[in-house]
Amino acid sequence: MGLMNSALHIGRNALLGYQGALQVVGSNISGAGSADYTRLTPQLDSLPNLGGVALQPGAGVALTDIRRNIDLALENRLRLSTAEVESLSKQQAALAEIETYFDDLDGTGIPTLLSEFFGGFEAVGSDPEADRGLVVRKGEELAGRLKALRGKLGELGEGLDSQIEELAVVADDLAERIAELNGRITVAEARSRGDASGLRDQRDALLRKLGELVDVTAREQPNGVMNVYIGSEALVQGGYARGLTTATQVVDGFRRTSVVFADSGAVVRPQGGQIAGLMQARDVQAFGRIQELDAFAQGLIQAVNRVHADGQGLSGFSSLTGTYGALATDAALNSASAGLPSPVQNGAFHVVVSDGTRVGSRVHVVAVDLDGLNGDDTTLASLVERLNAIDHLEATLTPDNRVSLTADAGFTFSFGHDGQRARSDTSGALAALGLNTFFDGTNAADIAVNDAVGGDAQKLAASTVFRSGQGDNAAALAQLLDTAGAGFNTPPVQARWDAMAGDVAVSAAAVNSALEGADGIRSSLQAQRESISGVSLDEEAIEMIKYERAFQGAARYVSVVDQLINEVMNIV
Repeated sequence: MGLMNSALHIGRNALLGYQGALQVVGSNISGAGSADYTRLTPQLDSLPNLGGVALQPGAGVALTDIRRNIDLALENRLRLSTAEVESLSKQQAALAEIETYFDDLDGTGIPTLLSEFFGGFEAVGSDPEADRGLVVRKGEELAGRLKALRGKLGELGEGLDSQIEELAVVADDLAERIAELNGRITVAEARSRGDASGLRDQRDALLRKLGELVDVTAREQPNGVMNVYIGSEALVQGGYARGLTTATQVVDGFRRTSVVFADSGAVVRPQGGQIAGLMQARDVQAFGRIQELDAFAQGLIQAVNRVHADGQGLSGFSSLTGTYGALATDAALNSASAGLPSPVQNGAFHVVVSDGTRVGSRVHVVAVDLDGLNGDDTTLASLVERLNAIDHLEATLTPDNRVSLTADAGFTFSFGHDGQRARSDTSGALAALGLNTFFDGTNAADIAVNDAVGGDAQKLAASTVFRSGQGDNAAALAQLLDTAGAGFNTPPVQARWDAMAGDVAVSAAAVNSALEGADGIRSSLQAQRESISGVSLDEEAIEMIKYERAFQGAARYVSVVDQLINEVMNIV
């Protein structure tokens, strides 16, 4: 009977083993539709015979393990590759939006306005009787469009910043859930002495989602927990998650959110993932473009104002107040303490005070001493004193340190000539103080047409010798579009705009190319993972038939042994 019992034991082991293997196959088939499922493989091992009797077979096979088919190193590479793709995708979306801001497909963009604005100066230069109001209106349109572009970039940057804040909350929740699953997996596997494959699949799914947000790496420990790192900083250790939160500071007038560890406040600096892509898009593409746009607008203002300040309109000024004030009235005009918006240097400018007759015109040369010698460099206060010394002209300072000039009744004043010839301001003081300028403001945020010109187009400084039929200064202004001027050492206005808009297109093309390459790498890694961890229904069908036939054979074997036992019992 011992042999019979041994045979029954072999059959029993076979039935249980193949039943378990079929359950594994069933689990694989049911999980085939889930992207988070990891294929399982049943491990059937031979059992030794029970009695140790010679010429006895083993005790059959038993299901000794259920193995998850996963390559942890490949999973890390795939997560990092996914993080790069997600980062580039966010940058691509932002750049696609920015490209629409800079294009001129409908002929109403900034390139067209620049052409029309400087074309207006060219028309006045060729025909001083041309509509000067058109130039003013085009200047107002151009200033308004630059402001609007800056506003769009600011809104885009703030929107990206809000997304960073939202995703930081999501990433923190994912880290907490991973830490919780670490604890549950440890307990479950300690009780069952096997893999808690369902919980591990859940944890892997959370890791993949977290990897889309930040570039994380994971290292499995001997007890089954998964420690998660951002760079070299641990985010999850065992059942503890450090937590992620945000810190906000205002830089250049815009809010910038940083992601920090909740327990220490240390700044998280992701190199990949959606958060990193949003930060790159915010800082470089949105707010970074604002800095470039401000520099462009500043150069445009300075270039136009420097030339405009040397010209004259159809009539002189009875009063005029500068648009720019100094921070300190006792500081040299070329010092940082003075805080003027454009450079001032050693030189001079001409002021002509007239009663409307050539005989009654007086030319005054106002020196701007900025040679740094003798401690007598010109300050705003000393410049006002010199202007105040001119007959029939009163110079004062406004409460915000702007120069205000007023001619006596019956008199007017003008700049940039001596009654016979053009006399340029070699110091740059007029443009720096906003006297006889076309634009007001310092960058794209506040650029506007000077009220003195906007309120009276006759003050458009088209002439260089104060003659109504002469438009040399307007012609000089027109040349700024394609020729380097005082505000643009190199390149000229059009070239600088083209370079800025072109850089947006180049950046977009570079990101598109990088994204295409990164996506190809990710697809390759996903294919590798699928070959290891994915479920093939065809393969599982074959395995199911194999184990089904084995189970049927084992059942038949048990039935035969049972018949033998019955026959033996009948003999007895």
